[in-house]
Amino acid sequence: MSGAAVFTSYVEKLKEKKVEIKGDRVDILRANPLAYDLSSEVLTDEFPWQETEGFVPVMFELWDELKEKMLPRFQTRKSRCEEDDMLQGIVSMIAMFYWIKGESVQTFEWEHIKQETFPVAPINWTERLEFILLKPTQYHCFIQLDELYTELKKQYGKYEALKKIRQQR
Repeated sequence: MSGAAVFTSYVEKLKEKKVEIKGDRVDILRANPLAYDLSSEVLTDEFPWQETEGFVPVMFELWDELKEKMLPRFQTRKSRCEEDDMLQGIVSMIAMFYWIKGESVQTFEWEHIKQETFPVAPINWTERLEFILLKPTQYHCFIQLDELYTELKKQYGKYEALKKIRQQR
């Protein structure tokens, strides 16, 4: 199965998932990172693409939780983690790209997503995510995704700092 097919299959699974409207944004995003983008109902008073400072850091925290969940699998010499966990990490990252841009996720088609230009994104993110999508359960793909998150977090911090400086002028 191609990387694009794996991605599309996981997004379809998320679309079918019923989102619990109860709870705060952390609970909602933990259950489905695309909940705000997919829901026809208002889940909270805020939208991630309008309040990035309140949502993007939550997504980084959720990645850290997911990473801690996956790490023991590799430490026990099992060479694979759960595919859905890695795909959730990928989907969450793509959602953040759009939210930082100030938009909800516009498309779930991999070919269209990789053509997009985002104000904050790691270098060669499309090639690196395509590599991960080919074998998402393997340790080296997990490490690559974690590095992408590290780079994105740094770039996002810089982006927000520069945005605040521009607003103060």
